[in-house]
Amino acid sequence: MSYISPSEINSSKGIGHILEYINVVSQYWAGRMTMIAIFVLFFMGYLRSKGDDDFVSAFAVSSYITFVIGLLFWLIKFLDSVSFGIIVGITVISSAILFLDKRGS
Repeated sequence: MSYISPSEINSSKGIGHILEYINVVSQYWAGRMTMIAIFVLFFMGYLRSKGDDDFVSAFAVSSYITFVIGLLFWLIKFLDSVSFGIIVGITVISSAILFLDKRGS
């Protein structure tokens, strides 16, 4: 499969067009790896900022932030629909785990 040359990209259409080219060339792995990096950064940052290792809250906070950023990336076509669906699923699972956690009561 041949790709268009980077010099043929019309960058006056905005950053979304450039990011779409990057994803087509990398078969959407650039967007997926960016989302994984954002999730891990916020997850580890939340765990290290708290005195106790609150895994459930760190999982929920990082999935919510990844959802919001993923929604923006999905709108500019930096993220494909399958990856965004996985992010939504992880956010729903983390919300369910957070609501069922008995430590807060």
